Amino acid sequence: MERVAVITCEFTFESSHQLRRADWSDAENEAVFGNCARLHGHSYRLLVSLRGAIDAATGMVRNFRDVKRIVRECVVSRIDHQHLDQVVGGLTTAENLCYWIAAQLLPEFGPALYRVELWETRNSFAALAEPELAALGESQRRLLTV
Repeated sequence: MERVAVITCEFTFESSHQLRRADWSDAENEAVFGNCARLHGHSYRLLVSLRGAIDAATGMVRNFRDVKRIVRECVVSRIDHQHLDQVVGGLTTAENLCYWIAAQLLPEFGPALYRVELWETRNSFAALAEPELAALGESQRRLLTV
């Protein structure tokens, strides 16, 4: 029987953003996005999980050191102390940021990427799990083969 495990690494970063649509009035933006329609920042907490077979030689799914290096290089270094609207673009909601983060990590981790969880505050987060990540990975593979 193959032994499988999930590993998770945690990261933190500070970023600013503003949730607002240019095609909406100030009143519409305020009604939908509330305080988030104004420029503000968060102390984000990111959890990245990989799932895979435990290597018999190392006893690991993947070396934590390598996972941390990859996530820092591909994601954290690009958005820490940055204005997310300029780096990521679009509506930088926690949900959309999860998709952006996953798109940066899928080329490195492939189908082993199991979960991306982004905490915007101590009590609010968004997450992508295996089904969403698999669909995103498939759409990226299609783009590469076209």
